Amino acid sequence: MKKKLVIALVIFTAVAAGIFYMLTVGNIGTRYTTAPVEKGEVGRFVQETGSISSRNIRAYYGNSANKVERLHVQLGDRVSSGQLLIEFEDQLDLEMQKVEKQIEALEAAYAEATSGADIERINNARIEMERINENIAQATRNVERIQDLYHNGGVPLTELEQAQHSLSQLQSSYAMAQNNYNLLIKGVPESTRRRYEAEIDVLLLSLASLEDSRENSTIYADIEGIVTEVNTFVGDIPSAGTMMLEVKDPTAKVVLVDFMVENALLVKPGMRASIVDRNTGVEMDDLQVTRVYPKAFITLSELGVRENRQTVEIGLPESAGDLPYGLELTTRVIVDEAEEALLIPKAAVYVRNGINYVQVLVAGDPVERQITTGIEDERHIEVTEGLTEGEEVILNYTED
Repeated sequence: MKKKLVIALVIFTAVAAGIFYMLTVGNIGTRYTTAPVEKGEVGRFVQETGSISSRNIRAYYGNSANKVERLHVQLGDRVSSGQLLIEFEDQLDLEMQKVEKQIEALEAAYAEATSGADIERINNARIEMERINENIAQATRNVERIQDLYHNGGVPLTELEQAQHSLSQLQSSYAMAQNNYNLLIKGVPESTRRRYEAEIDVLLLSLASLEDSRENSTIYADIEGIVTEVNTFVGDIPSAGTMMLEVKDPTAKVVLVDFMVENALLVKPGMRASIVDRNTGVEMDDLQVTRVYPKAFITLSELGVRENRQTVEIGLPESAGDLPYGLELTTRVIVDEAEEALLIPKAAVYVRNGINYVQVLVAGDPVERQITTGIEDERHIEVTEGLTEGEEVILNYTED
């Protein structure tokens, strides 16, 4: 009996000692997850959700006058510059036939007045001159349009040179047609020739006017790109100002970010930018701000609060070609370049009564330390006061 009592007493003593140990020095040897206070680089950035778009966009609008007769493209089609997109109904062919019949009647009357002259060749030469002259006018407008696109980076130099070469060829053709006409009219009375030229000029002007009207009954693409919107159909009469088609250049993709104005004012062209979007997994570094739009605008937040915002354009590399238009991505712009500073993980900082604290591991024990912080990025925060390089801070510390 005495032996059993001794054993029980020993067991009780061991348990009591264990409880006493846990209550007094049980935290000795506890292992914490820590991180060192170390020097590194941290910069300041502004961040917002941006949307994939293009720097080179063309939109084509209705005029409330003509009905869509043929629609030659559909959503997602790739189009080339000069490709026919839409044809509207018109009565131009009938009107042009009437003018051509009037020209034939004038030819017959002129033939009677100038027997012996080859009136058909004279007439054809005159019409050929007018046709070439009209083509020269159109080619001149085309060169001017392509020059504007070239200066804005919309087309390559080769396309501009090709347009200028076509204009030069037409001017040479007109000079040859003019010489041919002058040879044919030799021997025709001056008064007869002038009357004929005046009458034929009136009819040719009518044809030219009808041709100009034909331009208004067709729409051609003026850039290479992808059809990103189709808001019309065969039989539709689009209202004036209604966008029928939109074409975007996939080689000029950008991210458009609508920053709050107070953040947009910090952004300047040439600043570094990046995309770090966790939802899609898209990450792109070394991007650059290409433009800050000059006009701010008012929009409503999801809570109905009025917000003053301003658009910032960020260029994208060729590798972004597969990103769809309209895709929303988390985008940031570095407004203060990285500088060397003392950094700790943001997970080490906690706030109490508006003051930042960390727990520093000193001789194996956590010691609370008040700190002053500076700029921060996604994972780290700058410490300007309260810590020295090499100290260990405890991550995700709680008193429990």
